[in-house]
Amino acid sequence: MDANRLLPRASGVLIALLITALLLNHTSLLQPNFARIKDPSDRSNPVVSIKSNLLSINRPFRRHGYASNHTSPSTKGRFVQSHLLARDRPLDYGTAVCDGRRNWKMITDAFAGRYPPGREFTFEDVDNGWNYNENAQFLEKRWQAPLRYISNQLNDVPDNTVPDPEDTHYVEMMQDKEFVNDQEKMTPPTGGKYQSLIIPTHATLYAQYVNSPRSKLLTSRTPPPLESLPHLLPPLHRLSDAYWFTWIQYESERPERLRFIAQDTITNFNTRAIIDLILQARKGVRPNTMFPWPGARFEVGLGGREGVMDGDAEGLALLGTPNSANVVWMLVDRARVLGKRRLRVHVFVELGEDNMPVRCMLWDMIPV
Repeated sequence: MDANRLLPRASGVLIALLITALLLNHTSLLQPNFARIKDPSDRSNPVVSIKSNLLSINRPFRRHGYASNHTSPSTKGRFVQSHLLARDRPLDYGTAVCDGRRNWKMITDAFAGRYPPGREFTFEDVDNGWNYNENAQFLEKRWQAPLRYISNQLNDVPDNTVPDPEDTHYVEMMQDKEFVNDQEKMTPPTGGKYQSLIIPTHATLYAQYVNSPRSKLLTSRTPPPLESLPHLLPPLHRLSDAYWFTWIQYESERPERLRFIAQDTITNFNTRAIIDLILQARKGVRPNTMFPWPGARFEVGLGGREGVMDGDAEGLALLGTPNSANVVWMLVDRARVLGKRRLRVHVFVELGEDNMPVRCMLWDMIPV
């Protein structure tokens, strides 16, 4: 073959090889930029940050020897939860276990008196930014079976009973008023909202709806810098403090009776992902599939040395989810009132509004 014909072909092959080598050495040009924003306070390009987080959710959970091809529920573009803005990645199973172990150690330290008691809030504190309303209301039908179970666990309640409507107190707290912050300055409302049902007869606090002041600020169109966040919150802003305040309005004489914390219609993205992963891996339940009461049961804190967990890793993972923070802080801040407890958690999926499955948790804080 003529050399003049071979030269252009050889040149083409060389150029193709050079291009391939360049692409192989610079694969980051073809990959999503997951590490674009490492500092949560860096919001120079929030669209890229949110997109990176949503893309990374489909990675399998592979920490602490636990692997799964589970894909977490999708936000479907409707909203982005506050933890996606406050963290550089979603919560995976291994991290949830570590967080749960840390939380349990903090609880046992509180039982040993290593933490001061939490602040006792008054109506004067609540009036600083909050509107407080209450009336009687009955629970959804899906909670009747858990309440019958609860009645069987309590010595002072008849077995297999559900509370009367007049014994179920609905409390709504709206953070829709200006308030005096920690710097003694008037601060605009955050729009936070807490809805709960207090059931003194069944020693139960039922968390119906939660959108904390902190979450409202972090998910606003112009989230504040994290360092300025404490000055934009009312003195009473944590869920555990709000729920303890409402509980003692009805059980001021025996506040230590509080034993159960029920969580209905869990929407937090990270908590839903951990629940779905556990149910699929341990019970073979696919996401968005009914798994009614009693669901799956896990234990935390079954004896052992102080601060050491002898129960289930799944229970620790659930204790490390965002929705369990109110349980953790309730036990830490009120340890001197509630006394030592161990934990049992039921996770189940029932039919909610619009015939859509809703994830629920019931925490049993068992005296020891």
